[in-house]
Formats: sequence, structure tokens, C-alpha cells
Amino acid sequence: MALTDFFGTSGAEKPSILDKYTSKIAGGDLILFANNIMKVMIYGSMIIAVVNLLVSGIQFMSSSGNPELIKTASSRIWISLLGLVVAAASLVIAGVLGVIFFGDAKAIITPTIYGPK
Repeated sequence: MALTDFFGTSGAEKPSILDKYTSKIAGGDLILFANNIMKVMIYGSMIIAVVNLLVSGIQFMSSSGNPELIKTASSRIWISLLGLVVAAASLVIAGVLGVIFFGDAKAIITPTIYGPK
């Protein structure tokens, strides 16, 4: 029993943005979708870390010598830098593992799914 037999069809057309996620390979579209979600999470975390770094720098400069504010700003700066290093290192590790296992640095970051056409 298919899902359309149970729920019926709506008559609405599929959005064109989803065309690149449909493939004849079982699970191929899910792999591409998960890969795009991973990229958004990594680059989003980098953007958040840079914004946090800027805000912490402004907080550090405007602390006016208050040791408590300097300590808070310093810890936020180090956490932001650590976040940037971890996000960048995840891309580097994925590239190195791609070269080791697949011979292409972009194999894990941007997978190519082969199958019947």
C-alpha cells in the first residue's frame, strides 16, 4: 500500500528547488540533503563565532578597566577563537580523510553519487 493510497494526492506541484535532491539511487537524495545541512551548520557556526568575537572585542575595549568585565570578555574571546578553530579543523579533517580514502579532498564535503541514469 503506497502512502498516496492512504493520504491521497494534493494536486500541488513539487517546488523546483527540490529537483536536485531527487535521484534514482536509494538514499542518494538523503545523503545530499544531509550534506547541505552539515555545510549550513559548519558555516553558520563560523559566522556566529566571528560575530561573538567582534562583540567580545567591543566589550573588552569598553570595559574601562573593570576586571570583571575584562575577565568575561577575555573568556568569550577565547571561546570564540576555539569555536573557529574547531569548525575550520572539521573541514580540514574531512578534506584529509577524503584524500586518504577517496583520492579527492572534496569527496566527503561534496559527495558525488553515482548510479543508473
